Amino acid sequence: MDSVHSYSQIQDAIVVIKSHRKKFMMNFYISEERCDLLIRRQLIFYVNMQECMFILQKDHNFYHVYYIAVDKNALMKSLEILTKKYSNDIFISDIVGVKTAVDEISSVYEQLGFEKYIGLYRMSRTKNLNEPQQLSEKIEYATLEHTERIQLLLEKYFDPCSEQIPLTEEIQKWIETKNIVIVAEKENIAGLVIFEINGLTSYLRYWFVHPDYRDKKIGSALLRRFFHECRATKRQLFWVIESNENAIARYKHYGFESEQLFDQIMIRR
Repeated sequence: MDSVHSYSQIQDAIVVIKSHRKKFMMNFYISEERCDLLIRRQLIFYVNMQECMFILQKDHNFYHVYYIAVDKNALMKSLEILTKKYSNDIFISDIVGVKTAVDEISSVYEQLGFEKYIGLYRMSRTKNLNEPQQLSEKIEYATLEHTERIQLLLEKYFDPCSEQIPLTEEIQKWIETKNIVIVAEKENIAGLVIFEINGLTSYLRYWFVHPDYRDKKIGSALLRRFFHECRATKRQLFWVIESNENAIARYKHYGFESEQLFDQIMIRR
C-alpha cells in the first residue's frame, strides 16, 4: 500500500486501465479538491495490480475501497489478493449504479468475505423557481466559531461507514461559502443543513436536528431554508437509507421522488 502523491497519478492509472479495452468499471468518485486534501492529510493510498487499481482512503478505523478495473474478473482476482494481503484491515466499499448492475458486483464482494452493510438510493426534487418560502428568523449561517461543534455533532450522530463524515477543512470551506445553515440555541446547535450547489443542481449533504430539539418544527424550517438557498437551481438531490421508511415518506411529502441510482455499501470486517 503506497501513498498517493497527486490526483494526476490516479488519472494516469485510469488511462492505463482504460487502454486495455473500451469498457471498464470503477467506483472512484473523489473530486480533485478532496483528493488533494486527503493527500495533505496522508489519508489516501493505492495498490496497483495492472488490470485493477485500488484507491484506499483511511477513515476512522477502516478504509474506503475504490476500484478502477478492466472488468469484473479482474476486479474479483485483484480484490482477493488485496483482502488476503491486508487481512487485518476493515474495508468498506460503495457500489453505485442501477440495481441490477449493483447486485452483480455485490455478489463478487460477497464471494470474497464482504457483507452487505446498508443500501441507499437517491431521491430528487424538481421545483418551481417561483415557489414561495416561509423562512424562519432563527436560522443563520454557520460561522467558523461553530466548526468544532458541527464536527462533534456529525461524528456523534452520523455513521462514518455509510455517511462519510467530512474533514474539518471541508466544514470550514462550507462555512466560508455559506453552505451551512444552523439553528442555534445559546451554546448549542439545535439543527443544521449542509448543502452544495453545482450549476443548476444542488446536493443536500446533511440534514440534522438534535434529539433534544425535535418536534419543534426545526427540521422543516431548515429544509425550507435549503430550498430558499438553492432557489436558482432546478434540481435537488440527496441519498437516503432504503430501510428508513419514515424519512422517505417525509421527503416525498416535500416533493422528492426516488431515482434508479442505488448505492450498496459492502463491508469486510
